Amino acid sequence: MDCYYQARAREYESVYAKPERQSDLARLKAWLAAEARGRTVLEVACGTGYWTAIAAATARRILATDRNGAPLSIARSKALGPSVVLRRADAYHLPEFAQCFDCGMAHFWWSHMPHRRTREFLVHFASRLAAGAKLLLIDNNFVSGSSTPISRRDGDGNTYQMRTLATGERYEVLKNFPSGADIERALGAVSSRIDILQLTHYWAARALIG
Repeated sequence: MDCYYQARAREYESVYAKPERQSDLARLKAWLAAEARGRTVLEVACGTGYWTAIAAATARRILATDRNGAPLSIARSKALGPSVVLRRADAYHLPEFAQCFDCGMAHFWWSHMPHRRTREFLVHFASRLAAGAKLLLIDNNFVSGSSTPISRRDGDGNTYQMRTLATGERYEVLKNFPSGADIERALGAVSSRIDILQLTHYWAARALIG
């Protein structure tokens, strides 16, 4: 995965140009801007900063992290504003932070976690947020004809796609598509107050920690 996103960084945001996804994306951008308003946000897997920029329009402050240097370099080249700080960090091994966060967000990260690590990540991420903090998540639904076809499924039920970059390089990428019940069940490890927005191409979830 690290090699794939290092290689894909320059073309990562092209996926958001698909015409059939524009209505969903408009709704997600409005949802995220409203949910992040006035919040001090810890973001993991920020990538090129596409969603960081949306949240930064209304958030109080954002510390946006990613473990991969290439997407972070692109994020740093954007005018994200003085309220955004970018830092390299592993989502599964976040450091202790001096500041207090009343919001966490992780967009298009859930689908790249193996099933066995989802709960581990959520519990760890929640431990870096204040009690009662808001956790915001956005990710893909599988839509035939728009999504890259599933290439295989492993013994743990994880699904994979074969992706070809503009250079012609091909990578097998783990890409899971949880159901609403899957999302609610996993988030139940850190929250009992969960709301899920299901769109055609995407889903979004809000959970209050504690």
